[in-house]
Amino acid sequence: MKQMTPLIILASSSERRIYLLKKSGINFIAVNHNLEREPRFDEFSKKMPVSIGDFVQNLALTKAESLQDDYPENWIIGSDTLIYMNGTVYGKPKDLSDAFNMLKELSGKIHIVYTGICLINKSKNIYITDCDKTAVKIKPLNDKEITDYLSEYPPGGKAGSYGIQDEKGIVESYEGSFENVLGLPVQKLFPLLSRYGLN
Repeated sequence: MKQMTPLIILASSSERRIYLLKKSGINFIAVNHNLEREPRFDEFSKKMPVSIGDFVQNLALTKAESLQDDYPENWIIGSDTLIYMNGTVYGKPKDLSDAFNMLKELSGKIHIVYTGICLINKSKNIYITDCDKTAVKIKPLNDKEITDYLSEYPPGGKAGSYGIQDEKGIVESYEGSFENVLGLPVQKLFPLLSRYGLN
């Protein structure tokens, strides 16, 4: 007997987002979104001035919408994370040098982690977005500590080049949702899933 496709699609290949959804017991499959290149905040905001919260919601929606023609009957979850500090927006690092520079700038300071979330279903014409934010303080770090950290915890795919979950981590403290920093604001997502009987 052919197995039925799960109702829910996660438009992401992020191990952290997959972990958080699996932990909740929700039946889903993860499918990498179809965006060739994710829009950058600075490019987007020049054309259409928006807040960081609005932008991460738009990006989460764009990721989910990239799969909607392939899965028109399914519920699709999209999510994306950015970091904001003193007028600068930080996304995923381009390379190790970029990651090093990010952590050098974040060292010893407080920044805000914004994660957008969306739930869509094309056949039902449902498109809902929301976002959460968490204040995070990074420990004061010297150059060697940054280099050692990046050597032990590769920064690829991580907004701000760090992971709050890392065992020998560099996060000194945070205020708000831990899961939001991991990349999936479950406190915002689960009520949406409940609204449509999906969890």
